[in-house]
Amino acid sequence: MVQTSDSGTFGANLLAAAVRLPAVWVLVGVTLALYGAARRAAPVAWVVLVATFLASEIGPLLDLPRWVRDLSPFTHVPQLPGGEVTVGPLLALLALAVGLIIAGLWALRRRDLAVS
Repeated sequence: MVQTSDSGTFGANLLAAAVRLPAVWVLVGVTLALYGAARRAAPVAWVVLVATFLASEIGPLLDLPRWVRDLSPFTHVPQLPGGEVTVGPLLALLALAVGLIIAGLWALRRRDLAVS
């Protein structure tokens, strides 16, 4: 178990994890939208996940253009701890995630799924 005498560290780390949730929800929304569109399209979600990782984590190392790195939702979240929280990009990611989840649920409802 790791212990620290600084009680603010836990809160800072919790906030750093929480600001990444809208980006994760965007990926969940993409997966749901792909699966809702067609069951065979669901594996494309793995391609999206790998591309997101490559763009956000490996992109700066390879000096990829900024527009390529911006394709990853994780490049739009604040870099915490140590940075400032900006609400605008988080709200935009949240709106995108909600839209993708709604589209995915609508597509699932539209499909003729047999319930047995």
